[in-house]
Amino acid sequence: MPKKVLIAYGSRFGCTEEVSQETAKILQKEGVESHLLNLRKTNPKKWPSLKEFDGVLIGSGIKIMKWTKEPQNFLKMHKEELNKKEKILGLFVCCASAATDRPYAKKEYLEKVMETTGVTAHIYDAFGGVLDFSESSEMGFLDKKMLKMASKKMQEDTGITIEDNAKNDFRDWDQIQTFAREFAALVKGQKI
Repeated sequence: MPKKVLIAYGSRFGCTEEVSQETAKILQKEGVESHLLNLRKTNPKKWPSLKEFDGVLIGSGIKIMKWTKEPQNFLKMHKEELNKKEKILGLFVCCASAATDRPYAKKEYLEKVMETTGVTAHIYDAFGGVLDFSESSEMGFLDKKMLKMASKKMQEDTGITIEDNAKNDFRDWDQIQTFAREFAALVKGQKI
């Protein structure tokens, strides 16, 4: 019987959703069945029971220096079950700061969320995000304006180039795929 994983995520503008979808593809290649759950678009009353899953992977984007509320609520709601040793828990976050200071992003956005929600993940990582200032962006006017201001500071501090009217993708797909393979190994009971 193949192992089964729930990938639950909160994605504001699509970055975390794309990472979740890529992770599901890698898990399938590794022989682990996965079920995607968009926490922002699914009523909490319709969130599945965790009993049928061998592992749970939860991802979030960042809004005003914090995880989005749905993934946080999911962690709090399922805290006891997620902390059981037989269920493998993985966490990830997508944010622009992870592209320039991954240790900071892991500490600020993953270790803090574990501390505040009372869960302990077996594996966690921070992935670079997407700053999409293109015409096809899903961001509203206010979000774009705030992120453009923040991106100017990011450019000054790090020296990376951020295009004003383009999609700036800071994700490292090799890093994401490696994380997915490591999570699959843990779910299958292998050492990483």
